[in-house]
Amino acid sequence: MMSVDRPRTIQRKITGVVMATTGVALLLSTAALLVDQYLSHREETANRLRITARIVAAQSSAAVVFKDGRAAEEIMSSLRAEEDLVAATIYTTEGNLFVRYLRADARPDDLPAGPRQDGSGFHGGVFELFEPILVDGKTMGTFYLRSDLGRLRMRLGWNMLIAFSVLAATSLAAVFLATRLLSLVTRPILRLERMANKVTIQRDYSVRAPEESADEVGRLVRAFNEMLAQIQIRDDALRKAQTELEERVQARTTALQEALRELESFTYTISHDLRAPLRAMAGFSRMLIEDYGHRLDPAGREYIDRISAGARRMDDLIQDLLAYSRLTRQEVKIERIDLDVLLEEVLIEMQEEIVERRAKIEVDRPLPVVMGHPLTLHQALTNLLANAIKFVAPGAEPHVRIVSSRRDGTVRIQVEDNGIGIAPEYHERIFRIFERLNPAGDFPGTGIGLAIARRTMARMGGRSGVESEVGRGSRFWIELPLP
Repeated sequence: MMSVDRPRTIQRKITGVVMATTGVALLLSTAALLVDQYLSHREETANRLRITARIVAAQSSAAVVFKDGRAAEEIMSSLRAEEDLVAATIYTTEGNLFVRYLRADARPDDLPAGPRQDGSGFHGGVFELFEPILVDGKTMGTFYLRSDLGRLRMRLGWNMLIAFSVLAATSLAAVFLATRLLSLVTRPILRLERMANKVTIQRDYSVRAPEESADEVGRLVRAFNEMLAQIQIRDDALRKAQTELEERVQARTTALQEALRELESFTYTISHDLRAPLRAMAGFSRMLIEDYGHRLDPAGREYIDRISAGARRMDDLIQDLLAYSRLTRQEVKIERIDLDVLLEEVLIEMQEEIVERRAKIEVDRPLPVVMGHPLTLHQALTNLLANAIKFVAPGAEPHVRIVSSRRDGTVRIQVEDNGIGIAPEYHERIFRIFERLNPAGDFPGTGIGLAIARRTMARMGGRSGVESEVGRGSRFWIELPLP
């Protein structure tokens, strides 16, 4: 299983610091005490053995002088009381072994072959000592003893056991005391943490943490309360400003909506009222041609035709303007739309215009299902197809291709044509209302169709645009979300 590193609390950190500090201090002091005891006991052992060697050398001087081995052995037998003593020998002045003492676990091979001048001291965990046997200041032999440090090591081991037991007990006591005493420090910090979490969750900046002391923790609590006070002041000011802004926006929105309704009503009324005299102009022009056409010369007939054409163009303009105005009032209910079915309806309605202009329409089927408003999308596709058929070079037959592609949860429907094309600097301008790039005499229209297409797409949550170059046709596209 994977282990999860939990964040260490401040109490655990401080307890760890106390434990580390106490442990290091006790460990160093214990080590120093043990080293001092070891050195002291070793020096004490060396001094005791030197005294023993002098006593034995003095007692055995007569036995050495008179070559009395029995007396020398009796003297050597007294060394059995020294538990650390491994071996002891007496050498004659010629360096020969006179008498020896060996502990039960000692080996004769460990004894030196003869006395040495510089052989005294500690060597490899044992103590060796050569003591001259003097008679009237004259060396009559040499006493040698060899002692191990078994008792010293045993004593040192017990001391270490006691020291580490005391160290463990002291550490446990330090942990216990640190845990108890640290609560005096950590309790207000934990209370402050709970207060901060409460403020974060409830966003209530009016609460305050209680100040229980005048130390660093108390200053921390005081700073926290001051921060809450500043946040509360700013939050109240922000809430007040937000409320005022919402009220102002609501008032402006209401006023704007009222103005838009009045403007739409005015536009609709004016446009509707303008159509009555236009119909009269068109009707009287037709009556003039029918009833009095034979009395008019060619110039008169041309004037009447111009009046009729102007009235028809003005009527088309008013109709498009009414359609554009209705887009802001019409309810747009988004639903699933089968593009194949909808496009087929558009092509049927435009069949007369397609045949009249000898246009070739290619559709890359099947087209996908999208989310939108059927009537609004129908109007947008009609306007795009009408432009694709209309804006071609004189004498050229329109060739229009309709394709679709999916991208990032949307569908892009492209209407490609072989028309006159549009310069890049006009790609956005043509979507403005009443915007025309060509004279009305060259290409009939009102300049509102693309504006209607863009607004319809915006109301359905979609987008529209164009890719084109002069003389290389255009690719108008609209994007709608997938179901």
